[in-house]
Amino acid sequence: MKQTKCVWQFHDKSDALKEVFDYFRFCTNEMIRVSEQKNLTSRGAMHKEFYKNLREDFIAKYIQSSTSVAKARLKLYRTTKKKKPDAKIPYVKRNMITLDNQSFKIQDEILRIPIKPHEYIFIKLHSYVIKKLEDTKVGSITLTPEKLIISYSKEVFQINPKHHVGIDRNFDNATSFDTTGKFMVYNLKKTNQIKATYKVVKSKFKRNDARIRKKLYSKYGKKEKNRVHQLIHEVSKKIVSQNQGIVLEDLKGIRKLYRKGNGQGKKTRGKMNSWSFYELQRQIEYKALWSGLPVQYVKANGTSSKCSECGSKLVPEENRMMICNSCKTIVDRDINASRNILNRGMRFVPHAVQSEVMKQFKDTEQIVPSLIDGLK
Repeated sequence: MKQTKCVWQFHDKSDALKEVFDYFRFCTNEMIRVSEQKNLTSRGAMHKEFYKNLREDFIAKYIQSSTSVAKARLKLYRTTKKKKPDAKIPYVKRNMITLDNQSFKIQDEILRIPIKPHEYIFIKLHSYVIKKLEDTKVGSITLTPEKLIISYSKEVFQINPKHHVGIDRNFDNATSFDTTGKFMVYNLKKTNQIKATYKVVKSKFKRNDARIRKKLYSKYGKKEKNRVHQLIHEVSKKIVSQNQGIVLEDLKGIRKLYRKGNGQGKKTRGKMNSWSFYELQRQIEYKALWSGLPVQYVKANGTSSKCSECGSKLVPEENRMMICNSCKTIVDRDINASRNILNRGMRFVPHAVQSEVMKQFKDTEQIVPSLIDGLK
């Protein structure tokens, strides 16, 4: 099974690449505009239509790469248009170029990128990047005025771990419960504190100039994102490092629950809509698959409200504790949810007490004797 990751570094070649950025952006936008008018859907048709018209002094590989970018943008646009007929045709504003692994060369820790025939730019790769690319197959590269992003892949053989772990994601923490009976609570309160802090900072901006305000929001938004992602990275790394199979709940429709008019306050909606539940899932999934660990998803309904021992309805108590009136179990809400997630992932049906099982059949006394007579 092939798995792909990316590694990036900063560079300082923006001046030499300015002309290439302009050309790549022009080609991509022209392909999007004309392909939508002529209803071109395949890469081959788009390349045939534009190759002669857009071919200039630059190497032909830029035409192929811009075709791939244009096709991806058009595919997303056409899918969105089915739900939103008034969706706007995409337009690439960002300075960027992409190249496949046949268009560049890495030798002696130097990346060579062609611009025009017999004209190249050279970027020194960091030791960290070189280490990541060892024993892997280098894929495409994406270049922006500030960053160089290199994708790489390797063949991963999925292993059959001895143990599995179920993970329950909450607003302030992530709780895990594994098949050995061990549970862990990973604190994520700091991520919410960071978001709240940056929200206050951005609310203090008083500049009337929309362009300056946009730059400031973008600057502080990136800082917030980087700090939050780093904390989530540390948690996801700890979870995957246990070398256990991962079972996650399939969370969907969270954003729809917290919209204006649903009965929640503005602060509650803002807080819940900033919850990074998917980012934690994304990081756990790609790190586990890269290590060959299986990842599976189960339905999320009822994981917190049903008893993990007998399957009965739980009654909430103080401090997120839950009590089961059937089996008298008292358990933490998050631990109970992670255990239910694990049970579902392992295809485990909770054992009910005998009295509860018998209550499901009204005519048990008549059924059992008839079965015995049939066996005789």
